[in-house]
Amino acid sequence: MIKNIFTIGICLLAAQPALQAQSSQDTPEQKAQIELGRRLFYDADLSINGTMSCATCHEQRKAFADGNQAHPGALDDPGKRNVPGLANIGAFKNLTWAHNRLSGLAEQSLMPMRGTEPVEMGMNGHEAEIGKRLGQNECYQKLFLRAFPNKKGSIDINTVSRALESFQKTFVSNQSLYDQMTEKGKPLPTQKAQRGKKLFFGAAKCNTCHRAPLFSDDDFHQVQPKNPKNEDRMRDNGLSDVTGNPKDKNLFRTPSLRNAALTAPYWHDGSAKTLADAIRKHDVNVHQTLNHQEIDELIAFIDALSDTTFVNNPKYAKPAKECPY
Repeated sequence: MIKNIFTIGICLLAAQPALQAQSSQDTPEQKAQIELGRRLFYDADLSINGTMSCATCHEQRKAFADGNQAHPGALDDPGKRNVPGLANIGAFKNLTWAHNRLSGLAEQSLMPMRGTEPVEMGMNGHEAEIGKRLGQNECYQKLFLRAFPNKKGSIDINTVSRALESFQKTFVSNQSLYDQMTEKGKPLPTQKAQRGKKLFFGAAKCNTCHRAPLFSDDDFHQVQPKNPKNEDRMRDNGLSDVTGNPKDKNLFRTPSLRNAALTAPYWHDGSAKTLADAIRKHDVNVHQTLNHQEIDELIAFIDALSDTTFVNNPKYAKPAKECPY
């Protein structure tokens, strides 16, 4: 149910794949792409004025969200949507709040760099500058050559986006308390969390759209209409802005609830400050309104989806300045 909550309608019920860590059998080229992508993820040279990196908005300690309602761009353009967390992003087909036509994470990574509505990193029309900047760095010269030998180490926006994709595909979160107890066949350690789990998969019907193991169905659903008082804020019609289909108006992707306790505020516009606020805004489509106790129980279960190993994994952290090669 959260971080942008959607009215419960007809949701896809196909099984989702298990969440698995990156294979240890990666080729040297793939490993180099991951290492390169990690360094690029934290590099502010990917923004027009050197003030913003991917990690500026996607902080590991916050499960790769940032805690703001929306983050302004490098040139101080106001943000349009709440920054989503990136846990298990490689397992998703739909990669943003409201876009269903992206071929993968490589193409998605171009959106903050080149996007104009709003301007985020501000590199639209300045793509060649990325290669020029990075090409002056001896470490990057070595990394790109190792990562893309078939392209003779070409440093350009396409190889940059492919490396960012490789790194983000390693963002696997599957060691929460819920995962550990499920693997052992044991109940969650508190009665409150156990009752919350029963509600989540039962009467509250949260799992209709927030399906395990992603705790998202990776599909788009209509959210409640915006408050008319906020209409002067940047207009957001959701998926219809991409498809042009009026039927897609106000459709947004179901967010994952993994690490949701770490990614406040919630909803696509960051309008819910707490998990309790997000639940209250959600049409749970049950015969009775959830009471305070039930909301607390659901929050206790969602807390059990937090993965401390994910937010503390050194493989995702900012790399050392020293070149690995």
